[in-house]
Amino acid sequence: MALDPRFIGCIRIQPALNDAECDFLLDVLDSDGTLRGTPTGRGDTDVPFARLAWEPCPDGCCLQWNPHLEDPRWMVESLRFVVDHLLRPGAKGQGHPRLAGFTFDHEASGVVVGRGHGDRTTRMVTVEGNGVSGSVVRTAGEDETARPQPARSHGGRFANVIELRPRRA
Repeated sequence: MALDPRFIGCIRIQPALNDAECDFLLDVLDSDGTLRGTPTGRGDTDVPFARLAWEPCPDGCCLQWNPHLEDPRWMVESLRFVVDHLLRPGAKGQGHPRLAGFTFDHEASGVVVGRGHGDRTTRMVTVEGNGVSGSVVRTAGEDETARPQPARSHGGRFANVIELRPRRA
């Protein structure tokens, strides 16, 4: 798994993913297909037209975002798909023949923060007890235009400026 310094954090998976689960996720990553092309994504209009970019670590204990595979704006929706379709107890994929090696007993938790190459938006994904949520992280300077400007007096000078010497005509 190649780490990207623009993304920090990981999503912990307890218990760790087994070989069948890791292999399935890696196959979806390598296929370059969208999540709608997966066994549980076909025909489901709630599944995004996004590629999977959540990579399992070699031990299967965590997932990390790979921004080289998909735009970071899909971080929340694609992780929600992984948790709700493949990992949690009662997941949509439970009982599907292509997912026979899955245990559906995992709990995901953690935070990933980052921004894609050339992206001005920093995104954060938070998972707690298999509940996935996301937000945009405000950075310094984003609200500069929203700050009120000081009032100007006559002559274009700010009202809080003291003139120490008179201006020449």
